[in-house]
Amino acid sequence: MVSFSLESDRGTIIEEILFNRSVQVDAFDEGENMRVVGRLSDKRLGEPLHGLEVQMQVSVWDGVIKEISGTMPTWPMEECKQGLKSLDELLGARIAPGFSELVRRTIGSNRGCSHLAALILNMGNTCIQGRGAYLRKHVPDNAARDRAMAQNAEELGLIDSCVAWHEDGPIVRRWREEHPEDDPKY
Repeated sequence: MVSFSLESDRGTIIEEILFNRSVQVDAFDEGENMRVVGRLSDKRLGEPLHGLEVQMQVSVWDGVIKEISGTMPTWPMEECKQGLKSLDELLGARIAPGFSELVRRTIGSNRGCSHLAALILNMGNTCIQGRGAYLRKHVPDNAARDRAMAQNAEELGLIDSCVAWHEDGPIVRRWREEHPEDDPKY
């Protein structure tokens, strides 16, 4: 039994963990590309249930998936491993608006695996963050980097995607004030 202690107004309570999911995704610099590596591990009642590992090579400039492969070291049923074949449907896809729907329609369908789809969605988010990190690392000129990041924000649908990227919020407003020549609204 796997458990943890929880302090409450009733004192210390020992809770049994019924289910645990761990996801780790890392993005590595490979020149004009990134290597995005994701791992998902599920445990049910402390016993391994799912273990998935996926690697993608993604272009940093346009987000196109150039290579993708996966393994399933742990699975509950032998048939689960067939879901890895669905990864081929993402080869050549672009991580941009619409990617999440593509993943749900292909990987998250009866051709794939819902757990694999959950991992790929996390990897897509990490890829977007990795592209921003790549610009910070490789484009030393602040103005050029800001322009590239603003262009990426538009292309990736970041505007109005969260409170920080609100169309009328401080980040977008500040960028537009600092770079009016690049803003189509001016």
